[in-house]
Amino acid sequence: MNKSHLESLMNARGLLSIFVMMLALLFATSSIADEDNEEEEERPEYVVLSPEQIVQNGIVTASARPGTLSLTTKVYGRVAHDPKTLSHIRARFDGVVKRIVVSLGDSVKKGDPLVTVDSNESLNQYTITSPMAGKIIARHANDGELTNGQILLSVANYSQAIAKLAIFPSQRARIEAEMEIWLTLNEQSQQSRISHITSSPDDKPYSIAFVNVDNSSGYWPLGSMIQGDIQLGVQDVELSLPRGAIQELDGQTIVFVNEGERFFPRQVLLGRTDGRVVEIIAGIQSGQQVVVENSYLLKADLLKMEAGDDD
Repeated sequence: MNKSHLESLMNARGLLSIFVMMLALLFATSSIADEDNEEEEERPEYVVLSPEQIVQNGIVTASARPGTLSLTTKVYGRVAHDPKTLSHIRARFDGVVKRIVVSLGDSVKKGDPLVTVDSNESLNQYTITSPMAGKIIARHANDGELTNGQILLSVANYSQAIAKLAIFPSQRARIEAEMEIWLTLNEQSQQSRISHITSSPDDKPYSIAFVNVDNSSGYWPLGSMIQGDIQLGVQDVELSLPRGAIQELDGQTIVFVNEGERFFPRQVLLGRTDGRVVEIIAGIQSGQQVVVENSYLLKADLLKMEAGDDD
C-alpha cells in the first residue's frame, strides 16, 4: 500500500467518524425535542373543581371589568393614645382612702364605683365612680392612705387610638382634612379619614396629620410604626382586577379564568396598580369570570397535577 493510498484511507475513516458523531448528535437532539414536546403535551391545561369543592376552597369569581385606581401618596407615623380615652382619677375632697374596689387590668363601665373616701371636711364617706368605660391601667394608692390630691387610679380605653403621621412640605399642598386614608400595620389595614392637620409641636420640618384608629381588635398597639396611603384622587382604567387574582407561574403572570367547573390559567400583562386594584392591559377580555379570592389554591393544584404527570 503506497503512501497516497494510506492517506486517502485515513481521511475516509476520519470523515466516517465525523458523520457518525453528527448522526449521534442529531439523534440526541431529536430525543430531547421529543421529550420537551411530550412534557408540553403532558402539562395540565386547566383545573377541574366540582361545585362542592369550589365552596369548600372558598373560590370566588368576579367579572373582569372597567375600574378605578386610587392616586395616593405615602406617609408614615406612629399609633398614639387619644387623650380623650385616658382619665386620671383623683379625690374631689381630700381625705383617707377607705377602700379601692378595683385592681389593675379590671374592666369598668361608666359610672362603676372605683374608690370610697372618708372626707376630711364633712367626715362623711363618698364614692368616686368611673367617668368612662375602659380598663384600670394604673393604681397609685391603697386602702388607708391619704389622698393628698394625688392620682389614685388611671382608666383608659385603648379600643380607640389615633395615628400621628408626618406630612412633608412637598406633600402638604395636596393633602387636606377629611381625605380618605388607608392605614397599614404588618398584615393589618383599615380605612379612615384625616381628622385635622397641625404644625409639628417640636418645630420639626413637617406637619402632623391626625387620624382615628379603630383598635377594638387590639392589633394596633400604641407606639407602633404605621404606613398611611392618602387618597388624592382616582383614575379610570378600561380593565381591572383585585390584586388577589394575580399569581406567578413558571415566570409568567397569570389569572385563572372560570368556565363552568374548569379553571384555565391565562397569562396577562399588567399595567398600573394602587396596591388593591390592578390594571389589565392584555390577556383576558371584559366580562370573563376570573378567580379573585384563593386563586393560589388553583395554582397549587396545577403544580401538583404537573408533578404527578412527571412521576
